[in-house]
Amino acid sequence: MTSMEYKQGSVICGEGKPMDQLLFITGGKAEASFKGKPFIYEQGDVIGICELSDGVYSSTYTAVSDVVVFSYPYRNLSALEGLLREKPDIASLLINSMCRQLLSLLQYKIALKNEAEMAFESVKGIYAQYGNMCTQYAFTAKKHEGVAGADPFPEIDLVDEWIYPYYMETKESDPAVRKAFFNNKPGITLGFIRKGAEDARLVINICKDYINYINKILQIFLRSGGHDLFALISELHCVSINIKGADAAVGALMAWLTKLLSGMTGLNHTYYQQRMAAYKGNLAVKRASQTEEGMTEGPGSTADSMNLILEYSGRPKDICSKFIRNVQEYTKLSDRGSAEDAVYRLRRELTAAFYDIYQGVLIKSLKDPAPPTIIKMFLNFGYVDAALAGQENADYLYSVADSLKGDPEMGVYTAYEWLAAIYGGRKEPCRNELDEDYAAYLRGQKATRKIDDKEEARLLNDLESKLRFEIENVFPVTNKITCGIISTYCPLLSSHNIQRKLEFSLVTPKLIMDTLDEIRGVDFSAYFREVMYSDPVLGTAKEVIHVEVLPDFILMPTVGIRGIMWQEIEGMKRATPSRMFMPLFLQSDLKALLIRLTSEFRWEMCKRVQGVRWTDITDPSLTSEYSDYLQFYRNNRDLSAEVKESIKTELTRARNNYKTAFSLNYTDWMQYEANGSSRLNRTARRIILAYCPFPSQTREKLKQNPQFSELLNRYNVKQNQRVQQLSRLINKVGQSGKKVPQELHDELEYANK
Repeated sequence: MTSMEYKQGSVICGEGKPMDQLLFITGGKAEASFKGKPFIYEQGDVIGICELSDGVYSSTYTAVSDVVVFSYPYRNLSALEGLLREKPDIASLLINSMCRQLLSLLQYKIALKNEAEMAFESVKGIYAQYGNMCTQYAFTAKKHEGVAGADPFPEIDLVDEWIYPYYMETKESDPAVRKAFFNNKPGITLGFIRKGAEDARLVINICKDYINYINKILQIFLRSGGHDLFALISELHCVSINIKGADAAVGALMAWLTKLLSGMTGLNHTYYQQRMAAYKGNLAVKRASQTEEGMTEGPGSTADSMNLILEYSGRPKDICSKFIRNVQEYTKLSDRGSAEDAVYRLRRELTAAFYDIYQGVLIKSLKDPAPPTIIKMFLNFGYVDAALAGQENADYLYSVADSLKGDPEMGVYTAYEWLAAIYGGRKEPCRNELDEDYAAYLRGQKATRKIDDKEEARLLNDLESKLRFEIENVFPVTNKITCGIISTYCPLLSSHNIQRKLEFSLVTPKLIMDTLDEIRGVDFSAYFREVMYSDPVLGTAKEVIHVEVLPDFILMPTVGIRGIMWQEIEGMKRATPSRMFMPLFLQSDLKALLIRLTSEFRWEMCKRVQGVRWTDITDPSLTSEYSDYLQFYRNNRDLSAEVKESIKTELTRARNNYKTAFSLNYTDWMQYEANGSSRLNRTARRIILAYCPFPSQTREKLKQNPQFSELLNRYNVKQNQRVQQLSRLINKVGQSGKKVPQELHDELEYANK
């Protein structure tokens, strides 16, 4: 054994490091930090004895004072037998240290279990009281999805109840008896250590599970920059302070929360104190202005929304005053969708003012660490006034505004998140109505001498300029289209547009992705793009492979019935997401909408790939073959007179637009043909099957259908050839002793679909 010294504050061994030695403390004190919980080790303790099963340190051990240790090389548990035979007296030291450390861990596990149970009961109880107080003081309760999703800790504890008294009685037994029992008996000693190390491993793992659970509950109570119970209750306290009895009642609820928080495992105390200071500061300001005469029966959470929005926007008073008058006039209309000239002019004035105000509010909010709830409602819902939206709708929007979010990692954005992503440089602006991206737009500005070279160079990297381009050139158009009622469009949220309850028409990221998965389950190749792959090191020539890139979905602040596939790629890069806009509150069927958007994406992506030859039948593609089929269907001898008449009807319905006609056929393909129900003629079926094939499971079901059998046989032959080609290439690379690129494995998987 080797003697080693560690100065105060130095790390003796780190969490996660492999255990290659046992350290016997002969002087000083050390501290083990397990997930922030300190455990003290003194003379006679053995560092690492509880981690023997895993072979890695579960904690970081630090010298609290100058520490002296004896180090013994450790390979495995069996190797300890040599130490026990060489130094028999060390057995009782190992047993005593094992028992003491295990008992500390078991006590910590019990404390964590109690904390987890209390945290769960408290999160439900505090939120329930918050809701009751909101009702009592006429304040709209905000929803917190985390509370509804919180479940109690699973009652799975692999640590038997007899473990604690077993190690306690062993530790407290007479030292002489314990020494006589274990010394010179390496088999018994080693067996006890093995059992103790295994028990310690179980206790450590269950402690980690408890800590993870508590941290999840903690995020409901208090989270950095998020929507939490602390924010809900502190806001309720500040807003309701002038209501009789509210100050004491809500203050008591906040006291319950803060007392619980202050002792919770994993709490960021610095952030907690910052939030407490902000809360107390706001409360002090409210109390300073409190007067007995100012006592009321209760505030309306959406009261005076319009004035708050206008004040926040920073727009001139004359613009704000006119906007208020117009909103009031619009609200009083018996028919807000009237086609009368006066109503049309009113909607047009409101629309222009709305986007002007929206821009001011948006830019300020992006620099505001905590925008008010009403501002979030305005930006994400187009909400301006409770009377216009309907009080019930306003209350619902208020309850979800703080918790509403998209999922940018899945490619789903609220309007605010999308514009914030552009302002943050994470996304480039969309193309405008003239199909110009931001760079092309600036070149046009320079060509017309509105800007010079120097200004163009500056604006190319100016994030606020990019944001304004999006707001002025894309946002109004897409908002209008997704509303779906173009002739009577007005961007202000109005009750007359709401046909389904908002809570049932809210489009969520999960809803989008689940529906998209359904579509990809029928048309598996819908969002795959062809890219060239080569690896000179492996000697693989240029190979066409397929890469899936799912769209970006932007949920516009409107109640509507339509969606639009705005652009198929970003810039000139084919392997970038398309951009699709849809209303946040959809009053129509989401699956039908996404099927149509998918068809439009397929058409536009094919046009992008084919370029000017997108209708050239000598270069077969989806668009060229379908355009040729629709253009010359009258001369097609394979089509009967009845089918030709049907095609004529389809073209009339599609207003002679080939993309729209394809979209109608694609919808039938997805909803009927995939189930073996015939809706298309043989020519349309042949083309769509070639470019929008079903997955192998569906093809297997349809191969007995005479309308599909011949087409599917041709397709399967072609795919089998591709599979064989890729298999030969992969085998060739493998036989050379080199690692086969993942891209080739992925392409083989794609070919087998």
